[in-house]
Amino acid sequence: MSLNGSVVTVGTSATVLATGKTGASWVYLHAPAGGNTIFVGPSTVTVANGYELHKGETGTFWLAETDVLYGIVASATQALMVMQSGGR
Repeated sequence: MSLNGSVVTVGTSATVLATGKTGASWVYLHAPAGGNTIFVGPSTVTVANGYELHKGETGTFWLAETDVLYGIVASATQALMVMQSGGR
């Protein structure tokens, strides 16, 4: 198992947040307070159909090996803290 973290800058087009690892993994997201709402989902994510991650909120997602998690914002860009654990 492994643990890694990063800061991803999310833009107005679908931005890769995390990719599933061999053996699956958990992804923990934190949207800093004071920023834009981030919408999370598959490659087709939009501000109309994504899971809303509001300023200051956290979210936890399980990713199978082939899953890819994306994020998008309505305007400008937003930093998002991403930590992934599990898999290889």
